[in-house]
Amino acid sequence: MAPSTANIRAPPTKEDRTDVKRMKKASSEVSDFIKSKFYPGLFDQENRDSIRKYVASSKPYPHCKIDKLVNDDLLRRVQKEIFTHLNFTTKETDIYKVNQTGDLANMDGLGEEERQKLASLFELRNAIYSKEFREFVSEVTGCGPLSPSKMDMSVNTYTAGCHLLNHDDVIGTRRVSFILYMPGDPDEHWDPAFGGALELYPTIEPDTPAPEPSVSVPPQWNSFAMFTVLPGYSFHSVEEVVVENKPRLSIQGWFHFPQEGEFGYKKDAEKIKGYSTQKQVEEPKDDGKDFVNYTNELDDTALLGLSEEDLKELATWINPVYLNAKYMKQITDKFVDDSAVQMKEFLKEELYAKIKAATYNADKKDNFLKPEMPPHGSGVRGDWYVQGPPVYQRFLTLTEDVKSDEETSVLFKDLRDKFQSESFRRWLAVLSQLSPRGYRGDARRFRPGHDYTLAKINLRGQPILDVTLSMATTPDVDAAEKWESCEYGGYECYMAAPEGGEDPATYRQTADEDAALLTLGAGANELSIVMKDEGVLRFVKYVSARAPGSRWDVAYEYDLPNDKEESA
Repeated sequence: MAPSTANIRAPPTKEDRTDVKRMKKASSEVSDFIKSKFYPGLFDQENRDSIRKYVASSKPYPHCKIDKLVNDDLLRRVQKEIFTHLNFTTKETDIYKVNQTGDLANMDGLGEEERQKLASLFELRNAIYSKEFREFVSEVTGCGPLSPSKMDMSVNTYTAGCHLLNHDDVIGTRRVSFILYMPGDPDEHWDPAFGGALELYPTIEPDTPAPEPSVSVPPQWNSFAMFTVLPGYSFHSVEEVVVENKPRLSIQGWFHFPQEGEFGYKKDAEKIKGYSTQKQVEEPKDDGKDFVNYTNELDDTALLGLSEEDLKELATWINPVYLNAKYMKQITDKFVDDSAVQMKEFLKEELYAKIKAATYNADKKDNFLKPEMPPHGSGVRGDWYVQGPPVYQRFLTLTEDVKSDEETSVLFKDLRDKFQSESFRRWLAVLSQLSPRGYRGDARRFRPGHDYTLAKINLRGQPILDVTLSMATTPDVDAAEKWESCEYGGYECYMAAPEGGEDPATYRQTADEDAALLTLGAGANELSIVMKDEGVLRFVKYVSARAPGSRWDVAYEYDLPNDKEESA
């Protein structure tokens, strides 16, 4: 187990000690003008010492929450200006959904009339980036000097369904991340059941966060959370907001390392050991599973049709219509033309009825049928366990050796075995006119309010055949319509890889119509077959806590011969 990042700092240098003395001296020199922008007593040395001691011992990495930061009258005026004069743009990718303004650093370029409309916001922005407050942040976090010129902040509002998944905030010269909260009505307490908490994750080892957070910081009016940005350690997320008509408003931003020519500048100081979570997703790790090779190769005759033995075995679980040679030919033609095909009512009716009842009952026991944020750890039953790390993915999957008699474990273990069988391999070969030579995959459960996969790129240098049987909990027509709308997550998205040179913070803009190649809503008893070309990204969107239940599926990738092997 990696140590807390509160204990991994290098010993302070002589220069660092000089910086701390200078900042402590500055604490007694805060002007009345700056003090008036903040909550009374914030800059008192006793308060500074208290916060600094908390940060130094905090886990899983250096952080703190200040209950009252800003002059309350100023903050109320800021909130009113934001809702009256600012426009929000909804942004959604694999990692987040949020309503956001532009960078507040650009306020300097506004005309006088616009500046007057946002006078209080401009006042607050300047106070947060003032010399006095920067030195306050430097002192209590122990992070060292901060840039006086580089600003990076925006106004965010999380409405129902908005969320931000696990990441470490490491981009460029970011040094301290902060959030100033203005949720709901200033005179009302924000119930933690509304969602929207900042969640901090411990690390199993550097660059690998634990599956679940160890600290949760609910938003409250005028509270201020901040933490040191540490590559490979400062993993965090923002819990989904589940309450309707109560926006979680905040100002979020970063303090940066000093830039060249500024006090405290050190060349490449931001290049701490480790690397950005964004970089990890650009160059994604595999899920740890190699392809399992079949023991024999398929010859050309395997593409022509199924044997009686194969048909007999497949008929025990597949809808007979998908074993009909004439109908299979029609599906093949569509797949050859589109490189993708979906098949509804794929499992035999009696088998699907068992699975539908079992998954519904499991979701009911785990309280996943209500639009509420479930606690972490929910749904871990039988042989299901949490698959991570959450910087790439989080969902439940089955152990290799299923031993329990828990119903969903048994049923999905059986489906997993069927997807690995030779008869199913030959069925895929006939349908796709391709020759699978290996497989990898598993049964999965994506729990509402918890689970997802982030965009992962095919880097094998050749296409992969994706085959997924989706069995989202769908007790009625309303639930089916919710899954189909994709507004509640759980959908699969295939998208074109980003062009080189894009900012890693923005490369996942899946809202770009040219980037999204295919979107498949979470279905009930639907099989999809997709040819995933080299360089194509794929992810399962975070399942909202407001979804009708879990997205259950069996998802496999099948390795294919490359062009040279096929022509040899």
